[in-house]
Amino acid sequence: MLFGFAQGYDLRDPLDPVFPSRLVTVVEHGEYLEYRVEIPSAFASRYARNNTIHGWWLIPKVRDGRVPTVVLLHSLGIRRPDLEMGLAKEFAKNGIAVFLMTLPYHMARTPEGSGSGDLILAGDVELLIQAGVQAVWDVRRVVDWLQRQPEVDPDRIALVGVSLGAIMGSNALAVEPRLHSAVLILGGADLAHVLWHSVLAIRARLRLRAEGYTLERLREALAPIEPMNHLAPEHGQKTFVIGARFDIVVPTEDTEKLVRALGNPKVFWLNTGHFGGGLVQAPLFRLVRRHLQARFAGEEWNEKPNLIVPTLRIGAIYSPERDFRLALAADFWRSDRNGTLFASGVLTPKGSSLFVGLRLRLGFSAGLEVTPKRTYGSVFWHFVL
Repeated sequence: MLFGFAQGYDLRDPLDPVFPSRLVTVVEHGEYLEYRVEIPSAFASRYARNNTIHGWWLIPKVRDGRVPTVVLLHSLGIRRPDLEMGLAKEFAKNGIAVFLMTLPYHMARTPEGSGSGDLILAGDVELLIQAGVQAVWDVRRVVDWLQRQPEVDPDRIALVGVSLGAIMGSNALAVEPRLHSAVLILGGADLAHVLWHSVLAIRARLRLRAEGYTLERLREALAPIEPMNHLAPEHGQKTFVIGARFDIVVPTEDTEKLVRALGNPKVFWLNTGHFGGGLVQAPLFRLVRRHLQARFAGEEWNEKPNLIVPTLRIGAIYSPERDFRLALAADFWRSDRNGTLFASGVLTPKGSSLFVGLRLRLGFSAGLEVTPKRTYGSVFWHFVL
């Protein structure tokens, strides 16, 4: 039996609103104060270290009354929240408080003998379901804590999730009505499909298959924490989704499933893979911040994002005449938004060329490599940054 679910735990279970908290440290920055906070998780997992919520609490120094606040959830496997802290600072420097929450089994919540986030992708279905419930309960408990802080406007608390944080955050959005709005970055739905196809989940798939799981059986097992089972169109009315067209970490089709589950959210697609947004990190952070500022002000956000993001492909190219070569390519033409046909400038140790090809599966493309001297039939295996 599943630990916790044997006792009837559910994402929507009522939680005790009375609990202790501890401000561990405070650091003063130019425009904001940064506290470290500890709050007991409402979910008692089998690992004691995992049962304390650790957070960074950033409060703008200059405040005109109570301020809007963001609960920020990070990506998978990080040891330091460098990217997320950059986004948190963008908010704090512009009048928005932030609670950057450590997800279960990450950073200070990592059990002894494990790496940050490793247990999430270990192929342990029981633990994954527990972590999904615990993450949602933790967000709900952080909202309880925030609503008691004198600096916070209790009616303007939003959620922002990145990658794993967006996946787990989508369930929190579904069951926590006090969330004013949400931004889900590089997330998705159909968790079983994500595990079955993500480039990061190879070890998990090996274990799942060894234990007799099929994709359908895994879908049935993960149903309690599947976002598509909890989200509804009314949640989409307050949500902004940012996805990547060539994502193989959270497959693009699973981000599209999240969009459909939300009904009609605002959506922006990066012409990149899972990590390409880092090439335009600063303007992307500003985009998210401006969206939430408009939402907090009760205004309709109609900004059309104008981020020019290069589509970079990294891998190896092969032709019988030229053998295998490492390759870095940048697109300058695509036939459609999915890049079914594309043309890229390619740089290899043997010089530069032009590749024109048809996108296949598993990162393979077949086409022609054009050089100043001749044209070769080629296969290009790559992933999009």
